[in-house]
Amino acid sequence: MNLFLHNIGDMNSEPPVVRNDSLIADSGKRFDYVLTNPPFGKKSSMTITNEDGTQGKEALTYNRQDFWVTTSNKQLNFVQHIRSMLKIVGRAAVVVPDNVLFEGGAGETIRKRLLTSCDVHTLLRLPTVIFYAQG
Repeated sequence: MNLFLHNIGDMNSEPPVVRNDSLIADSGKRFDYVLTNPPFGKKSSMTITNEDGTQGKEALTYNRQDFWVTTSNKQLNFVQHIRSMLKIVGRAAVVVPDNVLFEGGAGETIRKRLLTSCDVHTLLRLPTVIFYAQG
């Protein structure tokens, strides 16, 4: 809706933005720059309404060949997706909550792969309360 309010696209034609789950598959497009603040939240899930009207949640684990690790951690999946979208000499600036790349398991694997396969310039840690403080 924000795009339409700023005259990007119109209600009667195909919008210039693809409406899709960007983590499902590699679009094949490569970019020089990616600047993003992906959705915060650890787990990915889909709400399913059953035939009897009850709702349940199903965890989303993206199993992509271009991802280093299969995980349901949405933030780690976005980091992997952003890396896959870059051209060979592409650059990215990404905002993720504290400890995303500093946790063990999948986070540790992704951090190590980023440091060995990418030219990482800066990892900046800000105080935890910056993202989760009230107001």
